[in-house]
This record gives sequence, C-alpha cells and structure tokens, in this order.
Amino acid sequence: MRATTRQLPCRLAKLGLACLLAGGALANGEIQFDVFMGFAGKARQGDWFPVTFEIHNDGPTFDAQVELRPRFGDNPVYRYDVELATNTRKRFTIPVFADTQSGWSARLRNGRKTVAKHDELKLDSVDVQTTLVGALSGQQAGGPILPKTRFKRRWENESFAPVVAQLQADIFPDDPIALGGLRSLYLNSARAIHLRPGQAAALTTWVLGGGHLMLAVDQPGDVTGTPWLAGLVRGQFDPVQNSTVGQALGQWLTKAGYSNIGRPDDAFAAGQLAAAGVRLANGSALLKLDDRPVAAEANRGLGQVSVLGFNPEREPFKSWTNRAWFWARLAKVDAAWFETEAPARQYGKLHIDGVYGAMLDSRQVSKLPVVWLLLLLGAYLVIIGPVDRIWLKRINKQMLTWLTFPAYVAIFSLLIYFIGYKLRAGQLELNELHIVDVLPGQQELMRGRSYASIYSPINDDYRLGGRFAQGTIRSEYGGPSRGNMASSLRVQHVPGQLEAHAEVPIWTSRLLCSEWLTPDNGGVTATLTKNNADQYKLSINNQLNKAITGAVLVADGKITELELQSPPGSTRVLGIQTTASPYAKGELSSISRGGNFELAVNTRNQAFGDTESGRIEPELMSLVATSFPVLLESDNPTASFNGSGGLDLSAHAERGGAVLFLLAENHAPIPSTGLFETPLGQAHTLYRIPLDPTEPNKQP
Repeated sequence: MRATTRQLPCRLAKLGLACLLAGGALANGEIQFDVFMGFAGKARQGDWFPVTFEIHNDGPTFDAQVELRPRFGDNPVYRYDVELATNTRKRFTIPVFADTQSGWSARLRNGRKTVAKHDELKLDSVDVQTTLVGALSGQQAGGPILPKTRFKRRWENESFAPVVAQLQADIFPDDPIALGGLRSLYLNSARAIHLRPGQAAALTTWVLGGGHLMLAVDQPGDVTGTPWLAGLVRGQFDPVQNSTVGQALGQWLTKAGYSNIGRPDDAFAAGQLAAAGVRLANGSALLKLDDRPVAAEANRGLGQVSVLGFNPEREPFKSWTNRAWFWARLAKVDAAWFETEAPARQYGKLHIDGVYGAMLDSRQVSKLPVVWLLLLLGAYLVIIGPVDRIWLKRINKQMLTWLTFPAYVAIFSLLIYFIGYKLRAGQLELNELHIVDVLPGQQELMRGRSYASIYSPINDDYRLGGRFAQGTIRSEYGGPSRGNMASSLRVQHVPGQLEAHAEVPIWTSRLLCSEWLTPDNGGVTATLTKNNADQYKLSINNQLNKAITGAVLVADGKITELELQSPPGSTRVLGIQTTASPYAKGELSSISRGGNFELAVNTRNQAFGDTESGRIEPELMSLVATSFPVLLESDNPTASFNGSGGLDLSAHAERGGAVLFLLAENHAPIPSTGLFETPLGQAHTLYRIPLDPTEPNKQP
C-alpha cells in the first residue's frame, strides 16, 4: 500500500505532462502538405507541366510560402504565397517549365520556419518528340490506351513510347499554361459535367490556344446541358441508337497507314454500338455507321476538337482488340512510331527560343573574330618566347625574364580587358517581342508570350513581372542537349500578381519569356470571307494605339504576304487570292529559313566569331516562320526546331486552319515585363488571330 501511495504523485506528474504535450499538439495543429507532380507523375522534356499543392491546416492561421526548388541543374526556383486559415484546405497549381530530369524538393514555410517538406519529388521524363496524352476517364480502368512500340532496346521502349497519363479530376489544373505539355486530352462527358469553373475555363483556353480535345459523349445531354462544353463543341446530336459496327472502324485505321493492327475482330464487327449522330459547326465527319456520322472533328481557335458520339469505355468497344490503334489515330500519333526499330534521335535539336534571342539580343555587343583571336594569341606567344629571349640576350640581362614575363602577362591581360570593354560594354537595354494569340469565344482572351532580352553593363539582379490573373516566367530553353540557358531565376507567385528576379552577368544578354493570359480589349479584330476556292475578303479593324505595318494570311496551307498599312482607328478591307501569293510559292513548305536560323542560334552561343551571322532581324516573315518550327527546313535534319506550350501552329496550318498574322512595331499589349528603368529598348508585337472563313451572306 505504501509503495502504491508513493507511486501516485509520479503517475500524476506523468499524466499531467502527457496532457500538456497533447494540449500543445492540439494548439499547434497539424499540417497536411501534399504535392502532385506533372501529369500523373509524367512530363514532357522542355515543356510546361503542372505542380499541384494541397494543404490542410488544422492549426492557427498563418501566412505561408510554398517553395519548389530543383535539387540540381539550372531550373528556376518557384515560390507561392498563400494565407492558410484555421481548418481550411487550399489547393493551387503552379505551371513549371523545366528540365524534367532533375529532382525537386518542396517546402512549406511559416516565416523562416519549415513546417513541412518533401525532398524526393521526381518525374517520369517524356521525350520532347513523344506524344503525351492526358485522360479524364469516366471509369478508373477506362479511357485510351496506345499500342506498344517495337524498338530494339528495352530502355528505348520505356523512354520514348507514346504515353497516356490517367489524370484525377480533383487535381486537374485550373491554369491553361500548365496544360501546355499535353498534345491531346481525352475527356468523358460524364466527367466533364463535374469539372469546376476554373478547370473548365483552363481546358477551354488550352483548346483554343492549340490543344486537341478528344471528347467521348456518354449522354448527349451532358454536352448540350453544360454551357462551357456546348460553347466549345458547337455541335448537334441525333438520338442514340444501335448500329452494326461492321468494318467501318477497321477501314478507318487502315486508311491512316496502321499496317500492324493484326487480325480483324469478327466479334466486334458483328456487335452493336450505341451511338448518337454527331455534326459539328465548320467540322467534318470522321466515322460513319449506317450512313450516320458517329464521330466528327473541327478546328476551334488554334486547336481542335474530336467528338465521339459513343462511350468507348463501354462494351463492345471496351473489348475491341484493336482499340489501342483507334486511340493512336484519334490522338494523331504517326504510324511510324509503332513500326520502326529505333526512336527518332533528338541530338542537335534546337528550341525556337534561340531564334527569338537572335532577334532581341543587344546590338551593342560585338564579338572578336576568330582570326583576330588567333593573331592576338600568336603575338602573345611570340613576345613571351623568341622576342623576350632575343632582346634580353642582346642586352645580356637574361635574369630579367623573372620581371618581363609577369609584365607581359599583365600587359596582355589589360589589353584583353580593353578589347572586351570596347566590344561588349554598353548601357542597360531591354528589348521585348510579344507573341499574342487572340482567342475567340464568349469572353475573348489574349494568350501572350512576351520574350524579353536584358543586356546588363554590370553584374546585377533584375526584377520582372506584372499583374495577371494567370501568368508565369521562364528562362530561355536551348533544347534537349542544352537545357535551360539562364540560371538563378526566382519566380514569385501571388494571387493576381507575378514577380521574378533574374541574375544577368556583366556584358551579356539574357533571354526570358513571360507567359500570360488577359482579357482581350478589342484592340484588333478581323473577319475572313471565302468567295471561292482561292479568293478571300479580309476585313481588319485596328483599334490599337499604333499602326499595323504588315500582315500575312495563312489559309488552305498557303502563305500570303499582304501589303498593308493600317493606321490607328482604321478599318481596311482587302481582296486576297492565295494562289497568287507574293511570297515564294505560297506553300507552307516554302518556309526554308531553318538553315539561316540554325546558323544564327549556333553562332549566338559562341563567344568568338562573326557577329552578324548570330543576328536575325525581327522582320515580319521571319516572325511568321518562328510560328511553324516543325516545318522549318534545314540541311541538317537533326538540327531542326521545336516549340512548346502551343507556340507551334504547324498542325493547325496543315489541317487547313486559317491564321492572320499582324505586326505592330513599337507597340506592346501589356506593360513592360521589366520592372526597372532602362535608357535603351524597343518592343514589337505579333498578333496571331485564328479565323473561321465564312461564305458571303451567311452567318459564321
């Protein structure tokens, strides 16, 4: 009994300490910090991908900062400020453009204190030429699959095969920039009706900006009863009825060149497919069953929608042995990917960013020609060698070489610095080029890419940014072998505002790109009327504060350069005949500036050589060519170009889409990206306006 009495105070003390610790834990609360990388853990090299954060705060309110930092490499550091109230859950997405090979770490901070962290975040890297298809399926095991590649090496099949990423609707991005790394997106209408308004807006903008939406209609009412989806699809649906499949789908695959689809599936061909008839505005039929179009596609803005009048996640389609080939064709994956024994190599691939850099880099800088460098080196070797020996021997003072040799080094060092100063020193300069897509819709948007080249006369840290509902900044991308060309970029996201800091070394130019979305202010509008096979009437209304000094129309796969001077506040009407194009043969294949662009990009990245060959003037036709990097021709096929995030309009032009390019010199659609004063600089804007040609006396 006495022992028990003695132990009682000790037990009470322990119980009190436990309660105190429990109370402290409850007071401090717990933080749930989850990070979702890429598209279901996948991302294309050198393109945009989403990083979604989900934070649940059970404790007191605090102002938090999320930091995403690369574990190695030259990728930017991203920060996001967010208020975490008590008992709230916050979910937000940051668009990231980076080298997907590097690892990442994420931290949640309260002031200087790290509240939660993840140090081993990784991505499965998808090659820049490989198709990455996203899928928001109606069923967990449904949705698209793709055929297996037949490359000889196992690692090549794992690294280069076209990929399908099964996405979760809850964390689907609400930022269209973050969707830039997807080539195509499959969406089941049963899933579409549950998307949040921000997600629906992001998906719509992504399509209008160049994305490809593959929509499966579970019930026609899903589309017609969802305003955002009905406005994007712009289609009519007949009642659902059963149709015999027959050989229609197999023949559709054969016409696309898929020769390895295997034996016909007789059971599927004899089955009944429940499908609604589909007709799209300004579209064309893809598939017909019983003379009814059950699948159709149409251009929407700079992108495309493909609509299936049936649910491919149901039988009998779900069990069709060749359904992987069906998805390959619908996603526009070339048959060669599944027939060759080796993937296309990317060595030497260049990004179109380098061309913009050659246009914008400061002209204050000159390079020392290689011949002069060799002469300078030769003179140095002659002086420290024979000349020094001969004249010291002549005056019989050979021991003075201990003094003359360092003197020569000092003199030539000063000479080299003086030459470098004369060639590269100048004033702070900021040159900008805005590539702006005017996207159609009920609420028209401008999707912009603002390239900014900063020339710095000193080692300094420069502030950039702007006020955008959605926007971000990235550094120049050099291609698969070069990666990000500028290090020490820090991107700060605050709701409605963007700020970044970039370090620029002395006497160099650094190229950065701000990507943003903002409501269209109606500054420039255009309509296109098709009179016959090759004749159009184009009307351009210029409400900008600057004149439009050049125009190019791409229609029917042809390029037509127009003679245009449109002062502010004017409306011009032009008659166009595309077969009489004044630019080369008028065909898209006539874009042959790849060789010149390749030379300029490679020369620009060399420290010595010819200065002029590393420069490209921002002329209209050169700017138009940069919008079709895949089509640029070069003598070196491995040194071709690619773009990212919807910048490349090659696919849109090849399927007959019409785009109007308008150049406004000394004009910017937004305030300057550079948040600093500079004595030198210029800004030009290239507007890219997708057009739906209409026939006379008919509504579009």
